Formats: sequence, C-alpha cells, structure tokens
Amino acid sequence: MHAKIMKSLILLLHLLVSDGILSNASPISTKGGGDSGGSGGSFDLLLTWSPFGFLGNVSIGTPPQTVTSFVDWTWIGQYAFTTTCHGNPERTLDCFAKDQAIFNQSQSHTFRNESASYPSRTWNPNHFFFYQDLSVDYASDIETIGPSSTRLTIQAADQHFNLTDAPYPFAGVYGLSPVFKGDNASIQSPFYQAWLAGAWPEPFVAFHYCYNGSADTSKSTCQGHDGLQTLGGYNDSLVRGALSWYDIDFFPEVNVVDFVYEPALYNYWTLNLTKLSLGDKPQALNESTGAGAIFDHASYGRGAPLSVNAYAELIAATAATPITLDSPPNNGNQSFYRVDCATAATFPPIRYQFQGHERLWEITPSNYVEKLGDLCILNVRTLGDGDFIAGNFGETFAKDKYVVFDFEKNKVGLADLSW
Repeated sequence: MHAKIMKSLILLLHLLVSDGILSNASPISTKGGGDSGGSGGSFDLLLTWSPFGFLGNVSIGTPPQTVTSFVDWTWIGQYAFTTTCHGNPERTLDCFAKDQAIFNQSQSHTFRNESASYPSRTWNPNHFFFYQDLSVDYASDIETIGPSSTRLTIQAADQHFNLTDAPYPFAGVYGLSPVFKGDNASIQSPFYQAWLAGAWPEPFVAFHYCYNGSADTSKSTCQGHDGLQTLGGYNDSLVRGALSWYDIDFFPEVNVVDFVYEPALYNYWTLNLTKLSLGDKPQALNESTGAGAIFDHASYGRGAPLSVNAYAELIAATAATPITLDSPPNNGNQSFYRVDCATAATFPPIRYQFQGHERLWEITPSNYVEKLGDLCILNVRTLGDGDFIAGNFGETFAKDKYVVFDFEKNKVGLADLSW
C-alpha cells in the first residue's frame, strides 16, 4: 500500500514541476539575528511548499552542483541522490527516471569516500521509502548555503529499487535533527557540522511560515516564498514578545508510534507535553509513556496533533459528521469529519503546554478547520490509541508562531509571530 501511495505522490509532483508550481528557491538575502539571535552572517533559506514538505536549494561539490533538498527537521544528515544504483555508479537509469535531478559525485573533484570511517548503512523500515531499503554510503564534500561553505560528511544514496516512474522534485534531504552527545558525523545535521566548523555565527535555526490565508497576504516577510528556514541566527523582528525556551526530551516511544526505523533513530526535537485541552476542558495524557511533542514541518506535521480520545471529544463539540475525501488535508490514518463553516469560529482552540513554562500555545479554529472548496474539514492528525502519547507539531501548529532550534543547548524556542 505504501508503494502505491508513494507512486501517486511522485506522479502528482511530476505534474506540479511540469506546470511550474514547484520552482527552485534560490537563497538571496542574509539577515543578522539581532542582539539575541546572532551578530550577522545568518541566512534565509527560501522555502517552497510541496506535498512532501518544504524544499530549498543547497550546493554540493566543486564545481558546485545545485541540490534542491527536502528540508527535514527529523532527519540526521545531508542525504543526496547520486548516480549509484545497486552499488554501481554506472547503472543510474536502472533506478531513476531519466530527468531525476541528482548529485553527480564523479563531477566533483572535492568528493571523498568516507567508508573507512563510516560503514554503509541501510534502514528498513524507514520514513522515506517505508519497506524499501534506504541505503547510504558515507562521503564528504563541500556544501555551500549562502555565506557558509565547508566540508561536511554526507549520505550518498545507493538506490536499491526502481524509482523510474517519475522524478522527485528534489535531489536530497537537508536534515535538521538535533545532535546528542557522542553522535559522530555520520548522524550529525549538516547545519551542526558547519556550525562546529565555524561556518555559521550562531547555533540557531529558525522557521517562519507564510501560509495561505495568513496576515501576510503577499508573503513579503518570506520574500514571496512559502517559508523561511533561517540558518545561523534568528530574526528578532519576527518575534512578538519574547521567546520561551524549552529543553528537548529523549522519547523512545517515537520509534514505536510515529517514525519507525530499523535500526532505530531517536534524534528528534521532542518536548514533554504537560497539558492538552480543548478550550478550557483538559484532555488526558498517557501516564505510562508520557506525552511527546515532536517538531516536524514535513507532511507528517500537517494537522492539529490530538489523541484519539481528544479527537472524539472535538468531533462531538463541533457536531462534525464523517466524510470520505479523495485528497485529505493530512496523511494520518484517522477518519476525517466535516463541520458547518458558519459555526467554525465558535469552536474551541486547541491548547498545549510544554514542560518548562506555564504558557499555553494555541491552534485556533481558523487554523485547524481546513477549507476544501465549499467544505470545512477538521484538520486533525492522531497517533497511537486512547490518550495522548505523541504528536507531530509542524505546519498547522507553526501558523502564527516563530520556531527556533538551538543546536548548542538542544532547546526549542517558541514565540508569537510579529507579522
């Protein structure tokens, strides 16, 4: 079933690329982070929305090759499609569509094989190709983003199955997972590696989402794009009030109910959720596992994160009725429900509290009720069973908020967005 879903998405994306909807976003400006966020030299990576997640451009190799990358808060390195298919760099078209963009390692004179330091690795299952192998060889090369240009350890793909139906709209994955003590370069974010090498002035990465329907109708604060992933600082002018900082939590349940990898991965920006409510009505959290809020702004981060039980309460509170959708607003396994558009503004906000502050963060009904044509749909995504175990906090949660990751202290910063 996963393979069919993946092929459908690939075909959809091929059409989007052909129609010019997904253009390559070129980083064109730099911004200092202000007194708190950096002393200059940070860079706004311009993001384009896609069904997979946000896309941005990086360059790898010498001479530099543009590698449009899926920017992923939940991945552990810089992954790149290469010419290698079934272990052979000459068999590219046995695995990829002829117009698939790749990083051609043979054309970079700074490319180095790092297999002596880091053996090849395969994950199965994984959350890129599900039950097809995600296999990488380790190498190093020069990666350039804005003012940052440095040698990094990268994950050079060795494709083991057929992706010839249609091209992906990206050639790599720019991973932004946190780095834990003892992690070597094979599982370190490319940003973290570059920051350690002195290529970024500050250990901060920030996200600002110019979603359709936001107060910024022209998307001017995102330079006309769908979002900004600021590297090496953050923009104080986008912070209303002050940032609240939270320590991230090691949460092993994520590899059971959310992102299932073998071998397991645990490098996630996860906060300990201490309260969940619909309006002022508290919702139960799982007492045996705790409750993890996993920050992920790719496709799994679409929809308001709720437990199965809290979703049932919201359905009842909004007098929602079941509906079958050909194109649902998120990829969760839960059922979808429609509501009366005329009463949506009266629905309760969904509120979350994270360990470390008393502040409650809201998803308003205007941001969790999705308008699909004439329909209004509850855009909710659930994980697990019963009370809240885990949820993905991404696009829907990030609306009207500013999200900052501190790679040095492993903290998440949240603020209301100043449009």
